[in-house]
Amino acid sequence: MTTKLAQDVTSRLSDFFEVEMKLLLLGSIGVVAETSELQRRAYNMAFAEHGLDWYWSVANYCELLRQPGGIRRLTSYSSGALPDDLIAKIHQAKGHFFKELLQDGISCRVGVAECVKACLQNGVKIGFITTTTQENISVLQEALKSQIDFNDFDLVTTKGDVVREKPDGEVYHLALERFGIPPEDVVAVEDTEVNQEAALQAGLLCYLFAGEYATTGHNLNAVRSLQLIADNVAQDAS
Repeated sequence: MTTKLAQDVTSRLSDFFEVEMKLLLLGSIGVVAETSELQRRAYNMAFAEHGLDWYWSVANYCELLRQPGGIRRLTSYSSGALPDDLIAKIHQAKGHFFKELLQDGISCRVGVAECVKACLQNGVKIGFITTTTQENISVLQEALKSQIDFNDFDLVTTKGDVVREKPDGEVYHLALERFGIPPEDVVAVEDTEVNQEAALQAGLLCYLFAGEYATTGHNLNAVRSLQLIADNVAQDAS
């Protein structure tokens, strides 16, 4: 992330309290729910199923999360030792195991349900702007259905909607085009600094709602709960 880009967006922090937000963009599944440990376990189960003597520890996985995209992580980790078709099969198996693990239940992260409710009650549009797979979206939607309704999102994106996945800003430019709302009226939230950069590239004010396994450096606009946004949406409406 360039210093100038960070400074330009940081200078708009006060705007959140002064300008009526028209659109909230939740940027990753990790913003909505803490899934990293389940996904780490699912990868290890997939490795075992395919006879690989691989094991991703928590430390390994924290480092791997610096690079978005499961296929990309597997390809990088294999260092060319595995063919593309095997990597695809491992990634597919990981998805099946992730779905199984989610059946034990999962909760929204702090303030997420309240934030979605506040936006719905006060006419603020919501986008779920991911570059993950449709399968991941579907299993998370089912797991969280008692807490939030994904049908309340005005737009949900997946990797199929873009050519370049995060950290490229393409998906955010797509969202802005679909909604027709200028960047200054939009707030984004991401769970890792590398994903946050995708929002910054689109000129958005983006809060870092870092997940448990996200390694952070500069902590630009870091928050510990989305209750901040929920409270300000409600305050703007009052």
